[in-house]
Amino acid sequence: MMRTRDGKATTYPMLRLSVLALAVLAVSACSGLTDTVVVVRNVGSQRIDAVQIDAGGRVTELGAIDANAQVSMTPVVQQDSSVSVRYREAGLDVACLGDVYLTQNLRARIEVQVGDGTCKVVDATR
Repeated sequence: MMRTRDGKATTYPMLRLSVLALAVLAVSACSGLTDTVVVVRNVGSQRIDAVQIDAGGRVTELGAIDANAQVSMTPVVQQDSSVSVRYREAGLDVACLGDVYLTQNLRARIEVQVGDGTCKVVDATR
């Protein structure tokens, strides 16, 4: 407990410190909920292989995605870039280039639908 100039006891500094600590904890806990997320959904009738996402200046290998399944990832945006997905389907290399642009400090949910000739990249946060 602290004392004011006139000698009275006060708990205000401790109260302020407690409120500040709770605010910092709340902000740090919620920051993980606001990261950019890229979801790749295979809307095709067969498995796709060698799936790669190029987002934020970094290529991430996702492997295979079964038909009607999805995989999500959180890209680390090192530089501003568009979002693209490359994969193999029925022995052919396919590229799905999106018109969605990632920048640092952007918080978004990007949804990519691929398979059976479908190529759709959308910013689902809008």
